[in-house]
Amino acid sequence: MSKLIKFTFLLSIVFSIKTFAQFSSQTTVVGWVTDVQNNSLDGVSIHANGEGTKTKSDGKFELILHKTHSKKLELRISKLGFKEQKIKVNTSKLAKDLKIQLISDGNKLAKYQIEKVTIEPEVLSVMKEKWGDSFIHAQYPKQFLNNIITLTPGENVQTAIDKAHQSGGGIVYLTEGIHTTDNLKIKSKVTLCGAGRSKTILKHTGKGQFMDQAEQKLTDIVFKDITLQGGEHTKSGLNLRGQNDDRHERFMWQNVNITGVNSHGIGISRVNHIVMDNSHFQHNGLKGSLHHNVYFLFVSYVLQSDCDMSNPAEGKSNKYTSTSHLLTQRCVMKNGKGNGIQADNDQGGYLFFHKHHLSGFARVAMWFPCEEYYNKFQYTEDPKWVPQNVILNRCEVINNGYGAMWRIVGGVSNVINSYFDNKKIDMGLLKCKVKMDKKSEFKKGNELYEDVKEWPKDLKILG
Repeated sequence: MSKLIKFTFLLSIVFSIKTFAQFSSQTTVVGWVTDVQNNSLDGVSIHANGEGTKTKSDGKFELILHKTHSKKLELRISKLGFKEQKIKVNTSKLAKDLKIQLISDGNKLAKYQIEKVTIEPEVLSVMKEKWGDSFIHAQYPKQFLNNIITLTPGENVQTAIDKAHQSGGGIVYLTEGIHTTDNLKIKSKVTLCGAGRSKTILKHTGKGQFMDQAEQKLTDIVFKDITLQGGEHTKSGLNLRGQNDDRHERFMWQNVNITGVNSHGIGISRVNHIVMDNSHFQHNGLKGSLHHNVYFLFVSYVLQSDCDMSNPAEGKSNKYTSTSHLLTQRCVMKNGKGNGIQADNDQGGYLFFHKHHLSGFARVAMWFPCEEYYNKFQYTEDPKWVPQNVILNRCEVINNGYGAMWRIVGGVSNVINSYFDNKKIDMGLLKCKVKMDKKSEFKKGNELYEDVKEWPKDLKILG
């Protein structure tokens, strides 16, 4: 590295320290990352002291460090297609208005390839301590990089998907600009990617599902570096309905926006192995309160990292119905008319929320009822109908009507190093077996109920 490049890089970072009342030792490092042509880089990983974050489409990152650290930190900055950088910074001597620049490593296929998510070590250690080896992690889809079909705006997206699939798999690459499409049938072994989610927009002009399944079983599908924009008559953004005995497998979204969809931004059932990384699912569910940014039904092995499911139009940020082996890491959900998330029904369990932020929901941030999915308006007091084995670790649940209202949650369930500050109750627990560690804070306070008749009168039991 030349002296000039090294000098530029070492000075190219913005730092600030923010101290919050709930985490007095918390430090936030803020910066921007570009390439050498000064183009913002999306999806850059920033890690220090076992904690991490990713840049968004404008190249900005906020690395929040919760654990005790020395004044001197080593930041590791990495993105596929660029040379990894390691720099040491002194958090007591802060620079301002500077940037990081990464240098290409010459990998011409990087813009099509997915990157695996780094799970924070603390997650893995807590999982091991509490659950042993019971948790099953999501698998990544396979990609077929020997077949790349490039489209400019105006060319037919469905035709390209068909060709990639028929050739045994491939990449459909949408160049910068606004591409339009009627209803799409997504097919196995296809990666649909763009030049960047702020650069490539695929806009739906049809009257049905934006994307529906072309086959009864789909495998190895990737969406990357693209914005999917719903239209006036769009139903669901992605509509998948698998079979219990032969589920869809291995789906991934990386650096993707899905927005403006009348029904679910993503509505998928009976799918195994789902990875959502550094993506935004917002302003979906315009049709009504039963339509959400993301809706899972009978899905297993899910990783959501650095995703933002805020601003559901009418429904929830994410509904986890019969969802098992879920890990959410550094995800954000804000501002809804009802509940933030709902987790319920048969086959649900092993849900791990790490550094999850929920705020601004008028009703309940985390709603875990115990009603049978197919008869949800009949009260059921049975652990079969609510997830078991739930962990909140370093979560922040603030400024909601109610924080978390759970019924019959048991197994090995813990609230660890988390902070609650809500308008009415922080956690309301009906016959739950949930352990709270001493480092968690509940500003409004919790309520433990032994009978459903004690449930708050202004909060419906059902629905």
